Amino acid sequence: MSTTNTPGHGNFITNGSSPYNWRSPQNDNLWQGISGTNNPCPSGYRLPTEAELNSERSSWSTNNAAGAFASPLKLPLAGSRDGINGSLYGVGSYGDYWSSTVDGANSRDLYFDSSDANMNSYYRSYGASVRCLKNLDSPSAPELTTNTVIDITATTATSGGNVTADGGSPVTSRGICWSTSANPTTANSSVASGSGTGSFTASMTGLSSSTTYYVRAYATNSVGTTYGNQVSFTTATILETEVVDVTNPTTGKIWMDRNLGASQVATSSTDALSYGDLYQWGRAADGHQIRTSATTSTLSTTNTPGHGKFIIPSSNPYDWRNPQNDNLWQGVSGTNNPCPSGYRLPTEAELNSERLSWSSNNVAGAFASPLKLPVAGYRDNSDGSLSNVGSDGFFWSSTVDGTFSRLLFFNSSSAFMNSSIRAYGLSVRCLKD
Repeated sequence: MSTTNTPGHGNFITNGSSPYNWRSPQNDNLWQGISGTNNPCPSGYRLPTEAELNSERSSWSTNNAAGAFASPLKLPLAGSRDGINGSLYGVGSYGDYWSSTVDGANSRDLYFDSSDANMNSYYRSYGASVRCLKNLDSPSAPELTTNTVIDITATTATSGGNVTADGGSPVTSRGICWSTSANPTTANSSVASGSGTGSFTASMTGLSSSTTYYVRAYATNSVGTTYGNQVSFTTATILETEVVDVTNPTTGKIWMDRNLGASQVATSSTDALSYGDLYQWGRAADGHQIRTSATTSTLSTTNTPGHGKFIIPSSNPYDWRNPQNDNLWQGVSGTNNPCPSGYRLPTEAELNSERLSWSSNNVAGAFASPLKLPVAGYRDNSDGSLSNVGSDGFFWSSTVDGTFSRLLFFNSSSAFMNSSIRAYGLSVRCLKD
């Protein structure tokens, strides 16, 4: 006999003396529930109690072997194994099924043959069949939904989900996953967003413009990973600005004939189709320049924020990047140069030379020049709102000025070079290198 719950071998232990158990001393706490010691059933299942087995017997159409087989469980006549000598008995003649219920030195079982069926007590050294019962209290998969996608830019978007039930097991990870194919999983692009139940949000970055994506929230517990409903969205379009050259005969410089992001050359100072995009100084064409892009107050610590949101700083020096980087936009090969290949941001001197060639030092002169510069306004660094659209023009240069950068400004009465904080969104007109 074994003196422990685990004999350490796979032999059938016989015992010819009372209390006819394979273990000495006996242990009444074996097989008790889903987490019970030595539970032989698969995960989430357990031995039934005597009451549960008897309820099944009471539901049979006849109280015998025929009723056992006609029941949903289709119980066969598997016989038993003798606890004294290990021989097989009653195979094909009767069924013996253990319950987890103890009865003094014995344990309770369900017995049936061709004429009868009843609950009985059995020596524990005997071998009887086991039919496992699913534990209704065992954990299940989490339940969750996927949020509608918001703050959609050309390269970023925000979604999330709501874990409404943890399935009886703690949610250890949750987040969203996305793909250009339906039914994405965590094997595709994904981002985690905490743990537990409740609502959460998460951001998708590195997306491609004008592309349809599918997103699902996910939650993981001990049972596995479950996904919420699928939501689809399409990223914003970044218009590739047509490259047409125009030359100023006075300065000899060759420029693009329209602002970056504009769909046409200005037909007037207030031609909205010629306004184009509004860039924060030093940023690449990552989607933030679109006039309706979402905003964020989180500053970037690198040259590439990893999203297309317009960044709103809350304190001096009012730059989208912390720390500042004076080496952005410097020349045709400069970091984050948003201009087409072979073009770059003009320096302050080059922009000022254009201004000095105008017929009048104001909006009228700007539009009458070969560049036909419109009054596209600017985007405010404090809240991302548009200002002075249709009245003033603001054009970045590549030149830095301390913590500021230099720009060309003009309105109905004047035009001059000025300095500005770098978080403003201003127009860009590219110069051929």
